[in-house]
Amino acid sequence: MAEIFSRLNMFRIGWRGVKLSRKVTHAAVSAQTQRRYSTDVCEQECSLFGLLFDIDGVLMRGRTPIPAAKQCFRNLVDGDGKYKVPVVFVTNAGNSLRETKAEQLSHLLEVEVSADQVVLSHSPLRVFTQFHDLCVLVSGQGPVVEVAHNVGFKNVVTIDMVREANPLLDVVDHNRRPKDMIPPSKDLPPIDAVVLFGEPIRWETNLQLITDVLLTNGRPGNPVTSLHYPHIPVLACNMDLLWMAEAKNPRSVFASQE
Repeated sequence: MAEIFSRLNMFRIGWRGVKLSRKVTHAAVSAQTQRRYSTDVCEQECSLFGLLFDIDGVLMRGRTPIPAAKQCFRNLVDGDGKYKVPVVFVTNAGNSLRETKAEQLSHLLEVEVSADQVVLSHSPLRVFTQFHDLCVLVSGQGPVVEVAHNVGFKNVVTIDMVREANPLLDVVDHNRRPKDMIPPSKDLPPIDAVVLFGEPIRWETNLQLITDVLLTNGRPGNPVTSLHYPHIPVLACNMDLLWMAEAKNPRSVFASQE
């Protein structure tokens, strides 16, 4: 009888060991499955890192891609042309729309680039909502009015509009001075802020008229009676002094005006 009880006790201990082993095995398999599922989901829906590329002097020199850039982006996309990790392009250029820049990058780098992947120097102006309803003077070249509206400004005045309203202000170029009678000035609303998108073509005109706007507190047709401090706000999108294009030496740009 004692031997029977002893065997039953050994069987009971062994059965407990089997059950414990099954629990451990099940837990290990469950954890492994969970890890595999988490990895699969992460690979499909998220990435642990992304890539931020500067453009001028890094990917391109002017409109010419740097030789290794195309190969780099071939390695960053899969067989369907989709990016393996999030990719964003940043640049201090500000004389174009994001859509235009995205099309240019797509063509030159031979990968699909959407406007949502492009951050231009004027992109942060979207959050400057306190200025969006003010009358702003915009300086630059290209579609500056369209760019201004695109980032949220509603009441936009251009350098040409100021010049036409006040033709005696811009006299450096003798060929553009009034030939005969001085035409009457056109009324413009007072300017509340100045937005510098990029380098202008006629630097002397832009510098002179922006200076007039600042000295007259937004009314360039008026005489300077006193200096206002602080002057009306100036929003400068790009503070670079130099940039690299196709030339062997850097080019002077926008912030040189300041």
